[in-house]
Amino acid sequence: MKKLAIFAALALSFTMTGCTTLDKQYTYVVDQEQVTKAENLKRQQRNVAHVVWVNPPMVKQEISQQPK
Repeated sequence: MKKLAIFAALALSFTMTGCTTLDKQYTYVVDQEQVTKAENLKRQQRNVAHVVWVNPPMVKQEISQQPK
């Protein structure tokens, strides 16, 4: 029983310290590389119609922290 309590306390402490160190923030921006590929494909081939993005390709990007 004592070993289980120690293990639970260690697991809780690792979880709590891990959660407090996750301060990175992310945002989603339009993936310009994919948009450019679609635009270039439209220019190169006549049978590709006008591309309208309903859900544009997005890329996850970290927000840089500015010093206060």
